[in-house]
Amino acid sequence: MKLPTNLDDRYYFGLHNPKILAEHLYFEQFGKHINWSNPTDLNEKINWLAFHIDTNIWTMLSDKYLVRDYINSKGFDYILPKLYGTWKNPKIIDFNSLPDKFVLKCNHDSGSVVKVKSKVECNADEIKAFFEKRISIPFGIISAEPHYLGIDRLIIAEEYLENTLEFSDSLVDYKFWSFNGISEYCLVCYNTTNWNNKKSGIFEIKTWKLLKEKMQNHTKFPTIDIPKPACLNEMLEIIYCLTKDFPQCRVDLYESNDKVYFGELTFTSGSGRIKNYSSEFLKELGSKINLNF
Repeated sequence: MKLPTNLDDRYYFGLHNPKILAEHLYFEQFGKHINWSNPTDLNEKINWLAFHIDTNIWTMLSDKYLVRDYINSKGFDYILPKLYGTWKNPKIIDFNSLPDKFVLKCNHDSGSVVKVKSKVECNADEIKAFFEKRISIPFGIISAEPHYLGIDRLIIAEEYLENTLEFSDSLVDYKFWSFNGISEYCLVCYNTTNWNNKKSGIFEIKTWKLLKEKMQNHTKFPTIDIPKPACLNEMLEIIYCLTKDFPQCRVDLYESNDKVYFGELTFTSGSGRIKNYSSEFLKELGSKINLNF
């Protein structure tokens, strides 16, 4: 069988046999095959779950619009940023209906976000052109994440959340690893406005200690003491309620003016090919995923 060695091949396999593509991309990244019969580390188990269980719920909860219904159903509507509008066609985004500050993003992919701090100063045509391109791209094919393909693509407008922490030039992104609702580690990212200034590190939640040994080949560790979020206990309660039924899930939360805000749920972090965690940490996280269900 021809292996997916170029973009066209990857697109073909991503549509017709994403498991083969996932296997190839994993080998390309790590120089070894996925142990499908006895997966052990985090990456292997993410891949195993992606191709051995019904992932329809992943599709709904990875949709940045539909996930709001799930958050509401769990009684956490108060952690959702305000929703200002949705559009299938970027050409008809109604800027007149939006406040002076807002955030636009696609609901189906990663990274399609435009933060507008001043509506009168933004270039509406440029923003529409950006989203015309991004919404036309079906996410998940060449990355072997087929659960994203079922998302009905939209552009959504949400509340602009203010950063209230002096040490960061952006909202601090708290990415919690959850295993059946239990979270022991958090990846904290800050200064995300500029990639060159971005800092991130793994923190143990119980002690709020930076654990540099959990990451490898990483040069962007925090250079200052990162305070524990004021709402940490509330965050952990929310995480438990949202993810107790899932073997693994990453929950992204924010804190603004001492209030928790929801970011997203991710079931295939790093596309199941996380490379900046140490092998020991990947095995530790993998050991927390119970596949006997």
